[in-house]
Amino acid sequence: MLERWVTLTLIVMLFFAAGSFFGKVALLRDTSPRVYFFEAIGTLTVFTTFVLFNREKIFPNFSVNYFGLLMGLTWGIGTILFIYVLKIGKLSVILPLTALYPGITVLLAVVFLKETLGPREIAGIVLALISGMLLAR
Repeated sequence: MLERWVTLTLIVMLFFAAGSFFGKVALLRDTSPRVYFFEAIGTLTVFTTFVLFNREKIFPNFSVNYFGLLMGLTWGIGTILFIYVLKIGKLSVILPLTALYPGITVLLAVVFLKETLGPREIAGIVLALISGMLLAR
């Protein structure tokens, strides 16, 4: 039996895959700004539901979490750019290339959070970078 985190990770992967696919289908039928508008409405719906169910955990002793804010801003800007490139490029190439972002995240974690990598993680990152170079050509 899979550990809980593995199962949840696979579910995340399915949601991200479906979201990217729906984004490309939406762009075949509409303009990039309008697709982003409706993507934002979907995100706000999920966000509002999340806040309603977690309001006791979020609002006692409330203070701004600047890194959380930066996370939202960078994901939001990335989403706008992702929608734009989906409109002009091939989903079959764009998605695997953008999916290489964890390699950059790992590098940031190693440099700034002093995380360490084992041989298997290093090999995985190298193979992912090689696949990205193959896709980009």
